[in-house]
Amino acid sequence: MPNTQAIKKRIRSIKSTQKITKAMKLVSLSKLQRYRDRKGHFEAYYDAVSHATIQFIDFEVATDDKPKLYFVVMPDLGLCSAYIQGNMRKLLSVYKPEDSAVVIGTQSYESLKNKSVTIVNPMQSSEHFELLDAVKLLKPYLATHQIVTIVPDYANALNLEFELHTLPTVVSGARDQVIYEPNFEDVASIMIQQALMALLRHTYLTSKVSEHTTRRIAMEKATDSAEDMIEDLGRKYNRIRQEAITQEISEIVSGMEG
Repeated sequence: MPNTQAIKKRIRSIKSTQKITKAMKLVSLSKLQRYRDRKGHFEAYYDAVSHATIQFIDFEVATDDKPKLYFVVMPDLGLCSAYIQGNMRKLLSVYKPEDSAVVIGTQSYESLKNKSVTIVNPMQSSEHFELLDAVKLLKPYLATHQIVTIVPDYANALNLEFELHTLPTVVSGARDQVIYEPNFEDVASIMIQQALMALLRHTYLTSKVSEHTTRRIAMEKATDSAEDMIEDLGRKYNRIRQEAITQEISEIVSGMEG
């Protein structure tokens, strides 16, 4: 007959793990709300900058004659494999040998290097992201590369997709109906840099929202699975106890009859 003590020990172990997954779910939920609020406040600015850049500057249609510099935001912690693996798959599916990447976040940094991805920045935490540092890092590449960010998006509560956002940088000319002060070249340069800052921040905030959404869902599923396991083990424990009691009663009755 199975050992009831072993089942009780297993239940205690699962309950201990469940407490951890519940705590991690609450932490992810708190961070998710914080990044979601920041993203919500920033979206109006991002839309305005994107619209103004295209409205006042004519850009050439993007071509493949320049190598790509991809901007990718990875987590610092695990437990969100759908986000990490999806982000890596998207990058590796479009990456070419002449391309490079800026990878923010410690997860998969070394893995991407091992897959022959040229990463131009040192490893750094995504929770301590500094926008101005990223802009300084990418500015020298504006003239030589196409800047492309990988932006995650939840099409629904469970379907996570990744999209490529390309920063327009190849200027074809000024608009006749627009007056540029002090001159078109300076205005175009400033607007492209502002568009770069906006795109990087949009990518970062959207990535962090998706990361913590993925981790919250994973921890919620783990917590629910632990609860199901506890219920199954509880039923098994009660059945074994009932069988043991029934057997003892049968033995007592048999002894009395003997």
